[in-house]
Amino acid sequence: MSRVKAAEKTSYHHGNLRDALVEEGMSLLETEGLKALSLREVARHTGVSQTAPLHHFAGKTGLLAAIAALGFRRLFEYRTAALKNKRDPRVRLMTVMLAYLEFAKAHPSLFYLMHGPEIPEKTTFPELDEAATRSYSVLETCVAEYLQATEGSAECSREATLAAWTACYGLAVILTSPQNTPRMVLRRDQMGIAEKIFEMFIHGLAQKD
Repeated sequence: MSRVKAAEKTSYHHGNLRDALVEEGMSLLETEGLKALSLREVARHTGVSQTAPLHHFAGKTGLLAAIAALGFRRLFEYRTAALKNKRDPRVRLMTVMLAYLEFAKAHPSLFYLMHGPEIPEKTTFPELDEAATRSYSVLETCVAEYLQATEGSAECSREATLAAWTACYGLAVILTSPQNTPRMVLRRDQMGIAEKIFEMFIHGLAQKD
């Protein structure tokens, strides 16, 4: 039996081939970019036959969805770790917004896959939909806590969360796309500027009509 076939058989035996393919896909994405990512390349780097990934994913889009789901799970973990031991609602909201931006800057290729057009309908992939929703819920919780503390009600938390996410996502796109980033931002402390922008947003969120 060839080394490739033996590795494939071992992976199947232990039931971890799918996870190995996703991890290898993640690695290729972050080191070589989306254009280099294919089922064939992932199989080759994992040490299995070219057809092996087709037993686990519905084509390349299925693989991309699994990688994106892993990305959202890691974003969830990153956000919850950043929030550890923080109690003040304002601090928690600022922290979770900055954590999103830090994650995007650290993993730009993954960030664009998670939010980009390569997966046209994310709800058709339950694993991805669940991971994205769970990650979003961290922001939603922090927004609701802040509104409850400042307004005495979280009635508008859904709309406020969408506004907060829009601020996070928009700034993340700007800071991960140098061609779209104002020169003054590129030359200065990007996270410091981000914090000032988020401070404006958070201050406005608490203003009564």
